[in-house]
Amino acid sequence: MIRATFREIATVLHVASPPPPYDGSFTGVSTDSRSILPGQLYVPLRGEQFDGHAFVRDALHRGASGFLWQENISLPEDLSRVLHLVVPDTLHALQMLAAWYRQSLSVFVIGITGSNGKTSTKDLVAEALSVQYVTYKTEGNFNNHIGLPLSILRLAPETQIAILEMGMSARGEIARLCEIARPDLGIITNIGEAHIGLLGSRENIARAKWELIESLGPRALAILPDDEPLLDALPVPNDVCVWRVGETKDAVLRLKEYQLVGTEGHFTVCPDQVPVRLPIPGKHQARNALCAFAAAKYLGVDLKLAAHAMERATLTKMRMEITDLSDRFTVINDAYNAAPTSTLAALAVLRDMPGDYRIAVLGDMMELGQESERLHEQVGAQAAHLGVDVLLAVGEFSAAMTRGANGVTGSQTSVLAASDVEQAWELLQSLLTAAKTAGKIVLLLKASRKMKFEEMAKRLEQETS
Repeated sequence: MIRATFREIATVLHVASPPPPYDGSFTGVSTDSRSILPGQLYVPLRGEQFDGHAFVRDALHRGASGFLWQENISLPEDLSRVLHLVVPDTLHALQMLAAWYRQSLSVFVIGITGSNGKTSTKDLVAEALSVQYVTYKTEGNFNNHIGLPLSILRLAPETQIAILEMGMSARGEIARLCEIARPDLGIITNIGEAHIGLLGSRENIARAKWELIESLGPRALAILPDDEPLLDALPVPNDVCVWRVGETKDAVLRLKEYQLVGTEGHFTVCPDQVPVRLPIPGKHQARNALCAFAAAKYLGVDLKLAAHAMERATLTKMRMEITDLSDRFTVINDAYNAAPTSTLAALAVLRDMPGDYRIAVLGDMMELGQESERLHEQVGAQAAHLGVDVLLAVGEFSAAMTRGANGVTGSQTSVLAASDVEQAWELLQSLLTAAKTAGKIVLLLKASRKMKFEEMAKRLEQETS
């Protein structure tokens, strides 16, 4: 965690230092006055519907050592007598502070991006490397222009490897994150359709993700999927080494003999012939694990030790979170977010999970733009192709999903639609009551976060507790 004096950061931020009697130090940085800890620096940020400057007094009451203040906002007289620095822009100051702190540390930084699987890959990389290194990983999904700087400012000086997730919704955003984080190794998990409504095409998505690879210095490593032509077509910076991982014969690390055993993914990492028992289902998760093995191999970690560490892996909440609510009812909560690629992968897990009756509760996938109708239809059709017993489509695009499922010739899938979570819950209760004699039920929850499917997950736990 960053420790510095106000005079030090005034130099970093190119602003006036506080008068000598008012100099002081801080330990840690917070942008949230509700959770700030004593001794931390408070950085008030502004948004379309909030202004953190209104909560400076709250932060000071909770023990903040001082604060930043944006120069185009009038500073109240009482606050002018408290330790502070006036800066042109508080967000930019936060980012500058993080970039300076990162440069002050002897830390190896791994940047991870991709349309899907960023958070899962981050969790797996951290597990694999923790057997040999002092590691830090992005908490939750602090992966944007605010979260990444805060993650860096939380690094302990003794941290050897930082695993930082990098998200984006527009060109140039990952480039800016890389200016702050200065990654030494870059991982792209895949290129899907997430944010296609904002970027216009998968080609543009690939170019935006490629900003991570363009940021790497000489002799750095890029870990890429072996099955994405859009990435193969992009120019690799001079002296950057590329390792591709996947299932082709040319991959540096290959996934072989994958099978789902209960809720575990069993496979072998070749050519090292390392057996793996991943406590997370889905071949897509095994491919995420390959990225972690590649990072471990590059950094000299014994892959057998890495595999043993991954046997204890737990993913961030609502990512392939499997809960046995009874011996006859299993819930797969994969509802932190959703895009077509990740939803199709989740449906494949539902198909392969041991059970007698499979229900897919699928909600809207956001930010797909003009492709929304087509991609929701595609997901509905795939649910029917895979033989899901019931598809419950929820949200604005539920009609497109049901249309896709009903269009599959010979499908035995029962298709229902709900306009929102409340209506979906009523239908789901009826479904579960009717399915009590069907044997073991496996239920998948998958939707973009705005659909708030966590409410259904909580209700399911409460109903069966």
